[in-house]
Amino acid sequence: MDIIEDLERRGLLDNFSNKEKIKELFKEKQTIYCGFDPSFKSLQLGNYIMITILKRLQKAGHKIIAVLGGATGMIGDPSGRNSERSFQDENTLFENAKAIKNQLAKYIDTSDPEKGIIVNNYDWWSKINTISFLRDYGKMIQINYMLDKETVKRRLDTGISFTEFSYMLLQSGDFQKLYDDYHCTIQIGGGDQWGNLTCALDFVKKTREESRDQCEVFSVKLITDSQGKKFGKSENGALYLDPELTSPYHIYQYFMNVSDQEVEKYLKIFDDRDIAEIEKIVSEHMAHPEFRTGQKELARLLVTMIHGKRQAERCKLMSEALFKDDFSSLEEDDLKQLTDGLCVFNASEDISLQDALVNCKLASSKREARDFIKNGACKINGNKQNDLEKVITKEDCLNGGYIFLKRGKKNYAVIKY
Repeated sequence: MDIIEDLERRGLLDNFSNKEKIKELFKEKQTIYCGFDPSFKSLQLGNYIMITILKRLQKAGHKIIAVLGGATGMIGDPSGRNSERSFQDENTLFENAKAIKNQLAKYIDTSDPEKGIIVNNYDWWSKINTISFLRDYGKMIQINYMLDKETVKRRLDTGISFTEFSYMLLQSGDFQKLYDDYHCTIQIGGGDQWGNLTCALDFVKKTREESRDQCEVFSVKLITDSQGKKFGKSENGALYLDPELTSPYHIYQYFMNVSDQEVEKYLKIFDDRDIAEIEKIVSEHMAHPEFRTGQKELARLLVTMIHGKRQAERCKLMSEALFKDDFSSLEEDDLKQLTDGLCVFNASEDISLQDALVNCKLASSKREARDFIKNGACKINGNKQNDLEKVITKEDCLNGGYIFLKRGKKNYAVIKY
């Protein structure tokens, strides 16, 4: 099975400039590039879909170029937005680009330049002056052509600045530069990038006659969850690849909570195993969905891919600790991760269990808290509490000063000394 057919069967591909030509090109080694926006200091889980595709292309024997948008990040991509982006200062963008480069190097093999490289488009755009840009790039694309692109069309009513309007010219220049320097023949991007991709392709073919039979583009589908929400978004916002911004346990829980219908879709996207093997896993899962074997496999797989095998094992222990009300096997960092997404009440002195339940929003009043305690609905670090006079002290702390309160079957909060 060729790489394009495999990506299609996994439900990943969207549009092609010329599908048959692309399949023909992939019979030989190609150089493929994809851009990454440094508007924040970490990539998101949604970006990891594109990283997964680059890894598969690299594994199939092709050369990968990951392009950091150090220059384009200063301009702002209008794709998928209804309003102008806010400008960021150069130092912030440089620091963001450095952090993202380190993330990409973790997942893409750059040990050999013939396998993969990471470049920053600031390195060439910063050397081009305004007159050269207008003559060498602006002159090559008609305004009517740019206005016809969906990215621009949808912004005409709300307004688009010349700065963001010119973004596709910069992306076009990137493709030309990479074609000239590395013989890069294929560009890929998200579905919302289709206008930019095709503009860049037309630009290269217009300015480099020999590229007409060599260069193509294709896009990746926008992945959404069962509620139609953009993949990789949680109730608390984006899920980041940086463990300091989003804990591995939070990502683990995200996949533990996906619907049964999403299990197959996400396994096909992220799991490198053959489609037939994935379908077997899904079949076994659907035979007994109550065991949540599909979600467990997804959570294990993603945390392993992003943060490593040991972290995935720790996340499994954390999840089991909450289920079994037994925290004895957890380390301090595990306990810290478990607080992610929970109400955390910072304490400096002893506090009654009744007040703790109210302060941790596990009870709406002390009267309700008393009822919960009397009915045996409350636990401290997994131990049931029936004593109305119970006072929580530092003696109750687990490693790192954490105390886990539980009310009912699933409602957790944390006291942190």
